[in-house]
Amino acid sequence: MTFVRHMWIGSTSTPDVSGGIWRLDRQSGGDWADSSAQRMLTADHPSFLALHPAAERLFAVGEGNPGTVSSYAVDSECALRRTALAGSGGAGPCHLLVHPQGHWLYASNYGDGSVGVIALTEAGDVADPVLSLSHAGSGPVAGRQDGPHAHSSNLSAGGGFLIVADLGTDQLRAYPLDMGRPDPEPILTDLPPGTGPRHMVVAGDHLYVAGELSGELVVLAWDEDEGRGEVVQRVAASTLPGRSQDVHQLSHLLAFRGGLAVGVRGADSISTFAISDDGAGLELVGEVVTATWPRHLEVVGSELLVAGERSDEVAIHPITDGVIGPVRESVALASPMFILPV
Repeated sequence: MTFVRHMWIGSTSTPDVSGGIWRLDRQSGGDWADSSAQRMLTADHPSFLALHPAAERLFAVGEGNPGTVSSYAVDSECALRRTALAGSGGAGPCHLLVHPQGHWLYASNYGDGSVGVIALTEAGDVADPVLSLSHAGSGPVAGRQDGPHAHSSNLSAGGGFLIVADLGTDQLRAYPLDMGRPDPEPILTDLPPGTGPRHMVVAGDHLYVAGELSGELVVLAWDEDEGRGEVVQRVAASTLPGRSQDVHQLSHLLAFRGGLAVGVRGADSISTFAISDDGAGLELVGEVVTATWPRHLEVVGSELLVAGERSDEVAIHPITDGVIGPVRESVALASPMFILPV
């Protein structure tokens, strides 16, 4: 029996091509060369997408100032219709997180460091932000850490906190939650200066953080009672040379099959890490070259898909025994930024 697997792809605008949301279809058992990518709509820098846990809704950021978040109805043919448009609560939204109960959406605004707390209607549509969680501070990296830059958010393993990675201040901001609504006063965990936390993975009593600026993965022991983490390991994410001054510009961090994968944009590579049995240690077990400027990663079946923002392609890597192998195929697509399997 064969079936078609659908994936949503968010792409950014270039001087030659407008950004938009694409649908990439692949038939089970078929080759990626036979897959088809179709632009479903034109949109302004939809660099991050998310799905509602119950309603037939797709969410997309609009990277502007002020920033926006759109909700789209998805019909049986995977056509999209925008149902609502709301402010992101700040400037330059770059990440979305939907609360598992489906009542709240959290938008991380890179531009001004705020996090917009957006109420979702019964139908799953966005409404105006209820809160905008602002922050202050800076870091030592000139031009990148002159102010706060919220880059992503995750729920803690116990569900009691919204944890925000702030690239600009080298902090994790943990907001206590009450029925999904954050308290405006965060509990702060300081990371080593110049880390530049971008994305994180939450796994029980540990957090794994991709340091965009330091080129490291940082492991923290997490205390759910206190809402704080303690750094227990720092490990370089790449053994390949970066483009300049060994700056590797880490991007997306992904958990898969008991390990981690991270995009290394400065080296155009993907690194695979094994996690120790106690969760407190990481070991680099593989690194392979991938598409140019790997922005986002996603596992589909036994393969890793990589959005190559600057090579206009989605690269496909096989996964064997928990290690990501060299590129096997690729699909042409203009400036892909995000991959979301349905």
